Amino acid sequence: MILINNNTIDLLMNHVSIRKYRDKEVDNDILDTIIKCAQMAPTSNNLQTYTIIEVKDKKKKEELSQISGGQPWVVKAPVVLLFCADLNRSKKYMDIANTDVFSNAELYTVAVIDTALAAQKALIAAQSLGLGGVVIGGMRNNMQEVHNIFKLPNLVAPLFLLCLGYPDDNPGLKPRLPKEVVHKIDYYDQTKDDELINEYNKTMKEYYNKRTNGKSDETWTKKSCKAFSKSSRDETGEFLRNIGFLNG
Repeated sequence: MILINNNTIDLLMNHVSIRKYRDKEVDNDILDTIIKCAQMAPTSNNLQTYTIIEVKDKKKKEELSQISGGQPWVVKAPVVLLFCADLNRSKKYMDIANTDVFSNAELYTVAVIDTALAAQKALIAAQSLGLGGVVIGGMRNNMQEVHNIFKLPNLVAPLFLLCLGYPDDNPGLKPRLPKEVVHKIDYYDQTKDDELINEYNKTMKEYYNKRTNGKSDETWTKKSCKAFSKSSRDETGEFLRNIGFLNG
């Protein structure tokens, strides 16, 4: 397999999550550019069903860090952006006869996809400007508390944080699944998946062993099982329904 190379491909292929940042502020012009790039992400019917909240208040950062399980980079990152799925704006400014539509699963899905695509655009823009970042989903440990902290209205759901800054660390590339496992042609063909995932498990075992200086030799499936065994955040559904989502 030969990859076509250019600056954009190189940027995408060298993605790493950056959690340590230099003591250097991000200029407003750079941040404005990042936000504008996020706004140019694909969006269903141009609905733009998301809101991005820049978190500058240190106390709020500390609260988000604790909610996320004590992740210190939430406090130390020069830029912290809270990405929210937002149907409140649409409901408020659009004359829709059947407002029940805002609580159906389709529009919630649209809002989540819009939000995720905008965040990805923001991260790529930041990386192209010499910054690094990490997406923090841990703040969904208590979505109600995050909702309260930022005084969010109904039909606005806080989904994740994007922490950005100038990298002070290079954790190295983490191997991904073989392309054939995720790229299928015409139908869901699993014929070779067992063999490929067994090989990938060996690759990840070597990766974790090297990265931890021999302290861990977990495979992809073993580490993934741990992730699935953590808190399933069952209260997420209840929270979303309480603020107007997923009731249709």
